[in-house]
Amino acid sequence: MSNDIPAPEAESGTNTACDVSKDPRSLSEWVERLSDKGMPAFAKTVKDISGVAADRESSAAELSRVILQDAAMTARLLRVANSPVYSMAGKGISTISRAVVLLGFNTVRSLCLSIAIIDSMSKNAQKSRVADLMARSFHAAIQARAFAEKRRDPSPEEVFIATLLSSIGDLAFWSVKSDVAANLNEVLQRPGYTRASAEREVLGFELQDLSLGLTRKWNLGKLLEHVLEHKGDADPRVSNVEYGNELATQAEKGWETPETKQLLGRVAEAMYLPLQDATKLIHENASQAAKTAQYFGIGDAADLIPLPKSQQKLERVASVAREDDQKPTFAEPDPMLQLTILRELSGMLDGKHDINLLLEMVLEGISRGIGMDRALFAMLNPERNKLRARYALGWGDDFRDTFIFDISPLKASVFSHVLEAREPLWVGQGSDARLKPLLTAQVIEVTGNSPFFVMPVEVNGRSIGLFYADRMTSGRALDEESYMAFRHFCQQANLALAYTRRGR
Repeated sequence: MSNDIPAPEAESGTNTACDVSKDPRSLSEWVERLSDKGMPAFAKTVKDISGVAADRESSAAELSRVILQDAAMTARLLRVANSPVYSMAGKGISTISRAVVLLGFNTVRSLCLSIAIIDSMSKNAQKSRVADLMARSFHAAIQARAFAEKRRDPSPEEVFIATLLSSIGDLAFWSVKSDVAANLNEVLQRPGYTRASAEREVLGFELQDLSLGLTRKWNLGKLLEHVLEHKGDADPRVSNVEYGNELATQAEKGWETPETKQLLGRVAEAMYLPLQDATKLIHENASQAAKTAQYFGIGDAADLIPLPKSQQKLERVASVAREDDQKPTFAEPDPMLQLTILRELSGMLDGKHDINLLLEMVLEGISRGIGMDRALFAMLNPERNKLRARYALGWGDDFRDTFIFDISPLKASVFSHVLEAREPLWVGQGSDARLKPLLTAQVIEVTGNSPFFVMPVEVNGRSIGLFYADRMTSGRALDEESYMAFRHFCQQANLALAYTRRGR
């Protein structure tokens, strides 16, 4: 990872299912409708998460920023990260930045995609059918990941996601209201119809085809494409997904049936494991799937995952997941979280660190730790005549175009004053009257005329940018304790930048 101070950028920029007013008539129309009108919020979230390229130096910081923009996803991810499946002995995870560092970029990205799809399906037209599909998909994904690990797959989390999303077309279709869904539901109840034949008769295509169309539309990855195209011969990793799906489907018919036992034998042979060991692993995976589903917030689906007799007496996870997201809309000050993040920041100074991720961690401390509605880091351009936002939490997607100020004696503002004076400010009630002329029309428009904190970021005694924070959205008052905490986080950022410059 790079230790360089982030370069200024060139100037430029709760998921719910909804009704489908007029049913599409072809596969391509369904793909477009689900992307544009049926599930636009999910499509955007997936695009944002999938778009963070793993080979970019700033990827970890970018992923942290995408997650932190969504308070519900932040809470869910941290809960899952601290669940028995992912928690690391003696290492609690209290920040998104630490989750990325400890669990790894690919794992966190996979978890976010999982949470995104689960959230998008939580409000749907065919609740019982979607719950069944979600239970099967989640069970299959846990099994497939375990198989990938046994086979020393380079990315078991990619296998997990490919399995979880292999029924994305089914999930998306049943999650929107449509007349054709009701028709298909009725045909599926008739004797003599298989799922595939019913889908072809009513829709003119199979929902697996819709899964493939959405996978390509949303760029969900080559492995998933290969799964849906049945390219197991070309990609051996596909077999992990296929075994996971087959096991989850067959288990619903009973763990003791001859067909299930025969399948266990095939999996044992493929994994090069004794049948007894393979059976034990698969049974434990089913139990783990039910427990983990609770942490992901799909308790209804978790109850539908069939457990072998050997696992049925094990206590289910308490419904910590179900009460999960009943949290305040706005973060409240959390002194313990502040201390945790500050401690993590200090630890990052001991060796090489990604300055982009570190700055994101500072913003996370200001936002989640101090309880600020909006937090932002802005930088001067190389010519030092323009100040522009680089990272932000709690702002709209256009924050880079919103928070941009000319820095010159002719266009003095409170921000140019802070950069020149190299001193922090609490602007608002009780502010120095001499600051009033510096609260220009542009400053008032950007800040909403609400009180705010601002502090410069310095390198070698020279301001290079600033941190800004307010509680404009909630209208809550600022206080001295929050101001002191804000300054402390900004000082940590300054210290980190000083270390960076010294090590170059």
